[in-house]
Amino acid sequence: MVEINEYRAKVVGFTDGIRTFTTSPYVFTTFKNAQDYTGIHEDQINFVLVKAAPGVDIGKLKADLQARLPDNDVFTTAEFSHMTQHYWMFTTGAGIAVLMAAALGLAVGIAVVAQTIYATTMDHIREYGTLKAMGAPNRYVLGVILQQAALAAAMGYAIGMAVSFFVVRGAASGGANILLSWQTAVGLFFLTVAMCATAAVVSVNKILSLDPAMVFKG
Repeated sequence: MVEINEYRAKVVGFTDGIRTFTTSPYVFTTFKNAQDYTGIHEDQINFVLVKAAPGVDIGKLKADLQARLPDNDVFTTAEFSHMTQHYWMFTTGAGIAVLMAAALGLAVGIAVVAQTIYATTMDHIREYGTLKAMGAPNRYVLGVILQQAALAAAMGYAIGMAVSFFVVRGAASGGANILLSWQTAVGLFFLTVAMCATAAVVSVNKILSLDPAMVFKG
């Protein structure tokens, strides 16, 4: 037995895996008990959870509820989840901070990879010039640079995923759970490859303008 705002309540179970950004934990109870615990009028209720009976068509249930409650919004689980994600990501400071950090990380990653590939290219500029002097087409030389970018992407992705694994495991016991689905992992791989390919553009432009005759100069 516990007490919520001077009302006695009986705890019948605990949830698992539910996280919140706020300091107050979630309490699941009936509509009447919720009014007693919080002391708010039914007109002040923001959301009411409706559990469908087994076999009920969710689309039809939503349409029926919307018809009976024309002044209220009715959402399915997927719709409410999408609305909640959109709210936290784009209308709160927490979401904007995460997006800005991701964008900054992407920009810094491109700059670091571009500098690394460019430095490697400049260290071997005479070798590239020799290849062009021997008749190697631009696509061959560019292929070498893109292979370097792909290698950097693969190594960076592997290290990043290894670190992410431990971060996700550590966050499982924290206030906000971090989910890393396989779809997200695949998307991050292609994003990493695209980032490294973009970073290689600086080196590509340098090679395209390279004069093969420079290898014969002192």
